[in-house]
Amino acid sequence: MKKKVSSSRVLFGRGYNSGYDSGFSQGYTAGWNEGIESWSRPFEGTSIVIPTYNQKELLKQCIESIEAYTPEPHETIIIDNGSQDGTLEYLQSLRGKIRFKRSETNLGFARGMNQGLMMARGSTILLLNNDTVVTRHWLRNLLFCLHGFPKVGLVGPVTNYISGGQQIETSYQSLEEMHAFSSAYNQSDPAAWRSTGRMTGFCVLMTRDTFTRLGYFDEGFEIGNCEDDDYSLRARMLGLELVIAGDTFIHHVGSASMKALGDRMDTVYGRNLAYFSEKWGETRTVLDMAGGTGNENPSYRMTDFYPTHVLVKGAGPEIYWIENGSKHPVIGAAEAQAVRLSQTDLRNWPLGSSIQEEERASKAESLASIPSPYGPLAEGVLVNAPDGKTYQSDRGRLRPLTGSRALSAWQIDSRSIYPITEEVEALYPKGLPIIAPIVLQSGNL
Repeated sequence: MKKKVSSSRVLFGRGYNSGYDSGFSQGYTAGWNEGIESWSRPFEGTSIVIPTYNQKELLKQCIESIEAYTPEPHETIIIDNGSQDGTLEYLQSLRGKIRFKRSETNLGFARGMNQGLMMARGSTILLLNNDTVVTRHWLRNLLFCLHGFPKVGLVGPVTNYISGGQQIETSYQSLEEMHAFSSAYNQSDPAAWRSTGRMTGFCVLMTRDTFTRLGYFDEGFEIGNCEDDDYSLRARMLGLELVIAGDTFIHHVGSASMKALGDRMDTVYGRNLAYFSEKWGETRTVLDMAGGTGNENPSYRMTDFYPTHVLVKGAGPEIYWIENGSKHPVIGAAEAQAVRLSQTDLRNWPLGSSIQEEERASKAESLASIPSPYGPLAEGVLVNAPDGKTYQSDRGRLRPLTGSRALSAWQIDSRSIYPITEEVEALYPKGLPIIAPIVLQSGNL
């Protein structure tokens, strides 16, 4: 015969189970969020990011040299661009020693590096080619330079094989001889540090603050080549210096992944050169304009070189209207109209008040009104000056658009552009140049 259970005990049981389930759910959620936060929380050390593609033996050589010659706090992050030569199995054997991410296709240098940058947690970040061999005191010396050179943005070592001013003469014939050479060479010496106009991407160190201001690589560059020139130029626009640590040597095999392209290499390089030219135009002029605002101690971010009165979005569904140096959430905006930017760029704008899509559309429509020759130029209006350049009116300044891509990349090429006279142009000081945003093919940045 079954015992009768009192209703109070039933209610107690239900309440206990409900409370337990609720507490478990809240605790699980809190623990999950804490885990996610701690995973992405920066640590006082260096994130070493290495993209790789079908170069398992070179990658192994690189990782083993990092393990042997890097006593400083660090983490190693490998981005495997769909290698088919056993690289994945090798990386899986290193679980617990490194972090890695696998792509099913070859993302190329810029996209692969961006995936690693997104994973990086270090207070400093180092970008490294897979065909390098690091040496005694390499990271120590680079860190000394990074923190000891005024206004430094990007730091790189010297090597045996590279284009530009980072190559030095060497005579070693083996890795053993190379390590003997580098041990004698890598003696910390600030007198050996020197500024340069171009930093090659085989080994580049920067602080997390520099990355936050500079952002990701431009994924509009295919496979490899020219993306490091683009990154260097953007750093210089921010008022940061590129510094060669002449007291630091690492070995570089050189262009291993690019040479694997065979006949495609020249085609890819040609397209990247064309893309660079369309984006920047005359680079010397752009740098002069970036430094010609009278600000002796700039703290620019890339968003300072983006236009006003445009729609932008990040990885999420939110749409923002950029105006007066702030981002304004737009209620009811169509996603297709917005220019895709990285979350890093979006965070560099302060948050303004929300606006309805109808108000945003009215603001955009007002830019089609013919400017009065007697009144001030409307905010955001595009004008064509007698010097042939196109400018945007932004907070009392005329900001020149650089390269042939800027108008189309910001989706403002359909707007009217109005001619102004020299007299009107003279009323407005020149502001920072407007550059095209980087292309992002990765949906998670």
